Amino acid sequence: MNIQLDYSITIDEFLEMVTSVGWKTYSKEQVEKALKNTMYMVKATVDGKLAGIGRVVGDYSIVCILTDVCVKPEFQKQGIGIKITSELKKLIEENMAYGEKMQIELTPTAGNESFYEKAGFKYNPDKITGMYLWINK
Repeated sequence: MNIQLDYSITIDEFLEMVTSVGWKTYSKEQVEKALKNTMYMVKATVDGKLAGIGRVVGDYSIVCILTDVCVKPEFQKQGIGIKITSELKKLIEENMAYGEKMQIELTPTAGNESFYEKAGFKYNPDKITGMYLWINK
């Protein structure tokens, strides 16, 4: 299996990916704005086929959020998600100055906590719980 990483995601690729895993979808305008405001993005292809994506958003200094990490069902359990996550962590570290620290936050979908633990993230629901709120207009 030949996994290629790229550092750009098109609007259509983003929509294709989130739809493939059953997530909420967005207008093309929303996705365009989101991609423009992304710190780092990684797209994985396998033999030329779109397989997965991931993004990091944040303030470029103290905190960032790992988001939209998804792998098409037919490519799951093949190490692609870990490869995307590792590459995003590497991009963050490469762009930090020596002596700095940055917190990477994430809100995993239920059942995916162990995936992120394999990627080096800490999960301690007794101390920290994630919360979210959708705003619809």
